[in-house]
Amino acid sequence: MKAMKAKDIIAILNKAIPKAESWSVGESYGANFHVKPLADVKKILFCVTPTHEVVEYFKQNKYDLLISHHPFASTVPQLMYHTALDCCKGGLNDMWRDFLGVKDATHFDRNLGWQGRIDPISFHDLVKKIENWLQHEIIGLSWSKKEIIESVCICTGLGGLVLSEAERTGTDCYILGELTHTVTAGSTNFSSIIEVGHTLTENIGIAFIRSLLPSLQIDLAPLAIDYFGQETCSWPMRNQKRVSGDTDILDDFDNFDY
Repeated sequence: MKAMKAKDIIAILNKAIPKAESWSVGESYGANFHVKPLADVKKILFCVTPTHEVVEYFKQNKYDLLISHHPFASTVPQLMYHTALDCCKGGLNDMWRDFLGVKDATHFDRNLGWQGRIDPISFHDLVKKIENWLQHEIIGLSWSKKEIIESVCICTGLGGLVLSEAERTGTDCYILGELTHTVTAGSTNFSSIIEVGHTLTENIGIAFIRSLLPSLQIDLAPLAIDYFGQETCSWPMRNQKRVSGDTDILDDFDNFDY
């Protein structure tokens, strides 16, 4: 495997994931001071959150460079691309838009997320479609008071921060990584909520990074050690795996609560 200089990797990624696309102003971006521009890089580890366990895994497996989504500095050579990776062309939200086949898609908060129509699909089949794509069960809140979903709003990661903005889209279903509080059927304009799990909505970014650096080995940090806080805000399912197919279609949604 041919190595690349760190500076060349940085140039490619900074061009494809420009800082100007960041939704959060002033967040950390790009290389930390452990990155040596002329260092040879062959093996890259991609993670969402550089937890202590991820850093130890990096060291044990002798990776040359860590690329993380969350801008939490570590003690190893690291590139950080936070909301710029969410919002850039081809980035996380674009990947979700394309996977779901969103039509007439528009952003719902500046350059964040997407909203639009999709081909009608049952809520149960939509959940299964997402789980099959991610190869993992949804771990957060998952309910619907509407059987057929015809429009969606998408926000990777902590989409609960922009719940009010998302509600104003008038779409059927909000698909997001993590809520900031439990949302019941009687407390939101949405007919459906799918809280996928924070990391599960964002570790798909490895496919984008691999497409930009095809000559390098780029591995995904194991999900067991790559986590962000509680991952969901959905009591009582917090930190629990959902059983496949165990999603709620609400008939008596006025009386439904968690």
